Amino acid sequence: MIPEGLSGKWQAGLSHRARRRDPHSLSSILLLLAVAAAAAGQTAILAFLPALVDGEAVGLAPRVHDFHVASLTAIHPLAALLTAPLWGWLADRMDYRVLLRTTLVILAFVTAPIGAVSLPALYLLRAMAGMAAAAIIPLALLSASFAVFERGEQARRFTWLTAFVFLGDMVGPLLAEISAALTPRIPLLMVALGIAGVAILLYLAHLPPRCVACPEIRHARASSRPATSMLLLIAAVGGGGLAAMHVALLVARGSDAPGRDTIAWMLSLCGFAMLAAQLFLARVAWLLTMPRRLASLTLALLAASLFLFPLGHDALPLAGIIFVAGWSSASLRLVTSFWIGGNAVASGSRLGLQHAAASIGQALGPSALAVASPQGQPVILWTIGSLALLLLLFLPLFWRGPKAEP
Repeated sequence: MIPEGLSGKWQAGLSHRARRRDPHSLSSILLLLAVAAAAAGQTAILAFLPALVDGEAVGLAPRVHDFHVASLTAIHPLAALLTAPLWGWLADRMDYRVLLRTTLVILAFVTAPIGAVSLPALYLLRAMAGMAAAAIIPLALLSASFAVFERGEQARRFTWLTAFVFLGDMVGPLLAEISAALTPRIPLLMVALGIAGVAILLYLAHLPPRCVACPEIRHARASSRPATSMLLLIAAVGGGGLAAMHVALLVARGSDAPGRDTIAWMLSLCGFAMLAAQLFLARVAWLLTMPRRLASLTLALLAASLFLFPLGHDALPLAGIIFVAGWSSASLRLVTSFWIGGNAVASGSRLGLQHAAASIGQALGPSALAVASPQGQPVILWTIGSLALLLLLFLPLFWRGPKAEP
């Protein structure tokens, strides 16, 4: 156990040395690309799912078709939900760098054959992609926390990594359209090759090793259990609301239902909103100085967008609603990952739990839409919005609002 008086000096000295010799400039860029690749691997396929289901199972009834589309959307976060805590647990007990690099290679391999496999194999590939993403994103955050111990610098790195997650969300559908134009039978082949390139470069880059004294630092300064539980619930609702909205776009029917191109640009607009939220938060200190107020504001915005989405029919109002939903969901993800991870040096287990919480929402929202009738789909969105308002009311009771650290 590090003596309390020496702990601060030890952290400050280590942070100063990390900045002075910072060999991580290349690795930091590659970590940004890695989380972007993990996110793109999830969203790139979304606009293709209706056509992939039709191609592999011709003549399906509309309800069955919608069930497969929603289920294929949900299985990625469901696999992440089941495996993210395991990845985090392993990262605290072995070299996290091996896990990070290996899962990035796996993601490339399971993305390449999409479009040339049967429907059962498509489910398997989507599940494996979710498992890989569940390791890549939390472990990249873990690596960033090992690089520095100054809380403000950690916040900056977490913000940029989360921003690139949403950059991947934004460009994933667009990259998929470009890839499909080049290789129409295997529409995500070019995306897979890009992921493979990042994986190769990450094998050559220097990543910071785990610090042996981190458990002692974490134990002394970890967030309280009530606050952590509340943040986990917020992560679940934030992820679930946006995922349900995405699926509602994909299964919309009628003469005014959006086509694949419209869905692709709306998904990209959502990713742009998520990225814009991170760029905005990178310029203000709210993540450190007023995280509870930030969470409250964005919960209110998410609830409003969920209540309004079923009422919007024209493209322009829908685009505005999706933008607000993306902005709020992205802000909630950053707040929860930063404060759940630990108040000094992040824990792989805690970051794994946060990713699992976000994933359970992303799995349950689409799953609920998969079994609901078209008339019941707005009720699902309104229910998630009501949960967001409920968390907003109870948040001050469980999370007092941590103060910024020097």
